[in-house]
Amino acid sequence: MGEYWRLAADVTVTVSAARAVFLDVVHDRYAMLSPAQNAAFVGWLGERGAPMPAACRSALADRLGLDDAERIVPHRVSVEVPCDVTNPGLPEVPASLGDAIAVARTVLRARRMLRRLSLHANLERRRSALASCPRRAHPQATSLAAATYQAVRQFVPARRVCLLDSLALVDWLEDQVDGVQLVLGVTAYPFGAHCWVQTRQALLGDEPDTIGRYAPILHIGG
Repeated sequence: MGEYWRLAADVTVTVSAARAVFLDVVHDRYAMLSPAQNAAFVGWLGERGAPMPAACRSALADRLGLDDAERIVPHRVSVEVPCDVTNPGLPEVPASLGDAIAVARTVLRARRMLRRLSLHANLERRRSALASCPRRAHPQATSLAAATYQAVRQFVPARRVCLLDSLALVDWLEDQVDGVQLVLGVTAYPFGAHCWVQTRQALLGDEPDTIGRYAPILHIGG
């Protein structure tokens, strides 16, 4: 079970290797505190109802614009990350030309959206899609649709990038998104960020040993 905290409508924080990492979705940026401020902030996360340390309030006001940080009550969010290495993964499916063309259209459309719209706008579009599933999808159908995407993705003339492919995969799943989650995660040492798509039972393309390195910092859907 992974967890992170929501500090404001568009600001979340997680702890990786004892370091707090902040995500400001609206401004598409990550931030960390100095070692001394970090120790105080991580300690504050574990306390209930205590005021945020003054040095942390000042730093977060400067870096993330949280001017009312002294009144913030962190909201803990839990997300199940299915990183069991015994998971069989996606099924093997035949790759057809029609599927390759359809996936290419989906990926290129998602790439255009990423170039035209902010991260926040892109995530909100997928949040709406994940929240308005027209019918209950069968887990096997979801896995087959994801497997088709992965089988033909190599033929799409666009560089693989985790954020692009995660957004495109959500788009590709269409009416098979019941129970699907889009997750953003980070590592503090060395700093790294990753994005993936999953259900509560399985990853829809990534390997468990890859995802296991990342602490979730935001998720939508499911």
